[in-house]
Amino acid sequence: MSQLLIQQYLNQLADLRKVSGSSREMVVREAFKDLLKGYARSHDLVFIPEYEIETPAKDRRYVDGALVHALRVPFGYWEAKDEKDDLAAEIEHKLRRGYPPIASGWSTPPTRSCAS
Repeated sequence: MSQLLIQQYLNQLADLRKVSGSSREMVVREAFKDLLKGYARSHDLVFIPEYEIETPAKDRRYVDGALVHALRVPFGYWEAKDEKDDLAAEIEHKLRRGYPPIASGWSTPPTRSCAS
């Protein structure tokens, strides 16, 4: 990922926090969404928000976003979480509900690490 995209993300995240006074998931996720869109463009992928997946039990789930190849093959999925979420517990909960276990991105603001 380019340093320019990362710096733009950090700047946008700082602006969102400053103006909104919040680090809630629904606020800060917009900055990461833009980062993913930039990455997608530079790698011939398409970012699709609220991407629908079907679990092995045939239930529908919606991840916050997906990077998808032109052939409609997912490259990776994204779920946003905020600083107050217990990331390990959130991942475990999503996996129990049938979300894909591999090629997944779990974003939090940069003060916390991300895991897949």
